[in-house]
Amino acid sequence: MSRERHTEGPAIGTLKPTKPGLLVLDIDEVVLEFIAPFERLLEEMGARLHVDGFRLTGNVRSISTGTALTGHELDGITARLYEEQIERQPAVPGVLKALESLSSLADIVFLTAMTPSYHARRRTLLDGLGLTHPMIATERSKGGVVAELAALWGGPVVFVDDLPPNLEAVRRSVPEVHLVHLMANTVFRPHLPPLPPGALAAADWDEAEALIRERLAVA
Repeated sequence: MSRERHTEGPAIGTLKPTKPGLLVLDIDEVVLEFIAPFERLLEEMGARLHVDGFRLTGNVRSISTGTALTGHELDGITARLYEEQIERQPAVPGVLKALESLSSLADIVFLTAMTPSYHARRRTLLDGLGLTHPMIATERSKGGVVAELAALWGGPVVFVDDLPPNLEAVRRSVPEVHLVHLMANTVFRPHLPPLPPGALAAADWDEAEALIRERLAVA
């Protein structure tokens, strides 16, 4: 399954379009909850998230001392969350129903920047939710990956992500792709950097589904 050091999942060239349209979805905060499970794990470890800006480093502090956790410590906590994701990360509200409906209009591919070594755990989690669509976990730029995917499909392509920089990377690589921003948890929304030109914001999966349907209808 592995074809390069920093990517796990099916090779893009092996994916076979079954519908003209394509929906490419980030996973954390789009399909699976990340921030709320991360906060619960922090509490278990004696720390708490204080959202003073669009970052984790410096915003996570010890409950007992008030000292900010280092980037290395945060990396370790994130790794534990991914190791235990099957038990810790539930589906974002509304996503299962929305994707069941949207799958009749477009092929769906999951694209995550999660450390590729956790691909098997996440595959098990998604399959258990009935989300059996192909998944690529990569440390590559999402712009390059979406460009390769878009080249295989003949119709409209929609990309959904919670991070504006990833939306911008896709816009620069494939300007014709429709961009939708969705961040399930609200705590970081006031601190988000600006969305790239043309990107549309959805507050939840009801709004996201409506926006995606409109874009998939553009032939």
